[in-house]
Amino acid sequence: MPFAVQTILGGVLLGAASAAFAADDPAAGKALFLNTPAASGKPGITMSCPQCHVAVETRRASISGTGDPYADITFDAAMTHFTNVLQHQPAMQQFQALDLQQVRNIATYIADTPKTSPVSESLLNFTTTAINTTSAPLQITVRHGITASDNLTIANVSAIGTEAGNYTVQPACNGIVLAPGGSCAFSVTYAPRNTNSSTPDLVIALREGTPPNDFERVLSLNGSVSATPPAGGSDDAGGGALGLGWLAVLAAATGLLARRRR
Repeated sequence: MPFAVQTILGGVLLGAASAAFAADDPAAGKALFLNTPAASGKPGITMSCPQCHVAVETRRASISGTGDPYADITFDAAMTHFTNVLQHQPAMQQFQALDLQQVRNIATYIADTPKTSPVSESLLNFTTTAINTTSAPLQITVRHGITASDNLTIANVSAIGTEAGNYTVQPACNGIVLAPGGSCAFSVTYAPRNTNSSTPDLVIALREGTPPNDFERVLSLNGSVSATPPAGGSDDAGGGALGLGWLAVLAAATGLLARRRR
């Protein structure tokens, strides 16, 4: 087995298929994917990836296991998949001439899909918040792929599901069009109106390409209600638990004064 492949596969077994390095380059990976003989400079490589896989979207659909060409592929998943086929598929043997950085670059290109930060499928926990008060905001960023051929439209961002009305999603990114490599950030706050569990999804509806291809990135929201309101009250607590408490005290005091005047 060539030394480069031994290094690659040995590294994977030792956990090398981990988070991408700063040196990993999706643009170099795209060039390698589209024209492997020319971009690699390695003798013996005569084929390019599209001869078998047509396009990178085909690889993403396969790696994701969902058939979604716009699936959110992680670097780990792409690296593990690519090194596995290098080792086990006879048709890929000529690609064993690639060095480790070239393999990482191809994996980085495959994983260069629209991303969210925090990453999609994350659970966003908000600070415990009193009824009718508002939590500190949490920020979410949407980033388009660096090597994408088309712009990305953030069609809509909304909370959907159990007690979604307890969340306010800043509309800053709705309708925004991102060029490749562009990003947009928005915030979400939690303001419970009741003690019910508040666990909706934050659904980010995206559109890329012509004709438009619609897909989503989803994060989970989780908010909990504090047992008692904060001592300092809230800007909008007049109708909440604290406001009602002060009304009760005022009513009792008024009644006591009335009795003393008799």
